[in-house]
Amino acid sequence: MTEPAIETRGVGRVLGETVQHRALDGIDLRIDPGEFVVLTGTSGSGKSTLLYLLGALDLPTDGQVRVLGRDIATLSDAERTALRGTSLGFVFQFHFLLDELTAAENVALPMWRAGVRRSAALARARETLDELDIGALADRRPSQMSGGQQQRVAIARAVAHRPAVLLADEPTGSLDSLNSERVLALLERLNTSHDLTIVMVTHDEGVAARARRRLVLRDGRLVRDERRDSARPGAPSSE
Repeated sequence: MTEPAIETRGVGRVLGETVQHRALDGIDLRIDPGEFVVLTGTSGSGKSTLLYLLGALDLPTDGQVRVLGRDIATLSDAERTALRGTSLGFVFQFHFLLDELTAAENVALPMWRAGVRRSAALARARETLDELDIGALADRRPSQMSGGQQQRVAIARAVAHRPAVLLADEPTGSLDSLNSERVLALLERLNTSHDLTIVMVTHDEGVAARARRRLVLRDGRLVRDERRDSARPGAPSSE
């Protein structure tokens, strides 16, 4: 059997010091390579808390989280940082692009920080933008792009180093319906053409319907695991 991309066993997470709150309780989960999974649930159900654990951005209070076969609690801070920098990509609701950099420079920035030569990082950044059909944006700054274009550049930044897993926290939450469609179509394309494992948090029912697997959280517990034979196809578009 193929090793899971992500696996959790009895995972719990307690938040707070003076007043403690159990944000996650007994999460057992397996996500295989190439899956496109959405995490849904009401506000406070534990979606983002779980996503941060899966991305090795936080550690469980109890239980085990294994990412690409590695128990994140046994790794040093430097090893977790290296895991995130080489094997994981992150997209958030807001793009967090630096205004003073062009799109290509924003995409290259994490690679520079990881020690990749400037010329090589910029070449990879431009190649990635071209692959995602947004190469025309390479020399634009964020102020010269629409919100949807900025988010697609943020996705390029997240996948330029060829991660195995992409974690997305409400990536369409700040976008209108047209730009949401474009971002979702891009994520679907990456999932199918690059065999990229995607785990995405969303509160939007329309977005959730696009994934082949949906996990529903309630009060920190996994209460439903729904699988579909196929997801509703997207409608790729470009600006």
